[in-house]
Amino acid sequence: MSSARVRSIESLADLKAALCAFAAEAKEGLSSVSMELRRAENWLADQSKYWGAAVRKCEDNVFSAKQELSRRRMMRIGERSPDTSEQEEALERARQRLAYAEEKLEATRAWQRQLPQAIIDYDGPANQLLGIIDAELPKADALLAQKIAALEEYVRIAAEAAGSAARGGQP
Repeated sequence: MSSARVRSIESLADLKAALCAFAAEAKEGLSSVSMELRRAENWLADQSKYWGAAVRKCEDNVFSAKQELSRRRMMRIGERSPDTSEQEEALERARQRLAYAEEKLEATRAWQRQLPQAIIDYDGPANQLLGIIDAELPKADALLAQKIAALEEYVRIAAEAAGSAARGGQP
């Protein structure tokens, strides 16, 4: 009769427990990422609305600054034109704010175009992992439980056999 050298059934039990813990943590992690992705989509939609409104407001400010500059240029103080540097600076600031808002709106729209593909790229492997967790880990858990039970039975039988041999073969 050959004998197995089972040294640590507890290690198998630890592995079984670690697999169960991994399954729970992985499911929780996948769920968290999924919620974060949905939040990112909603945030980008909000940002798009915000920057769209900001662009419209900045366009109105540029229009108002142009009108104010035109009015100022039409004024005459005697034979000379009035100083328009303040209105020109206001127009330049309004144009800069408009350019900034347009840049932010375009960046937001670019991310809105890219995010769905990134989600698709993530969902494939994430769903595969979830499938493995749901299908394969319970099988592995059951197999480990079976092997642990078989090894414990083997150890019990071996101990009984050793005890019986020590007593001279009497039960």
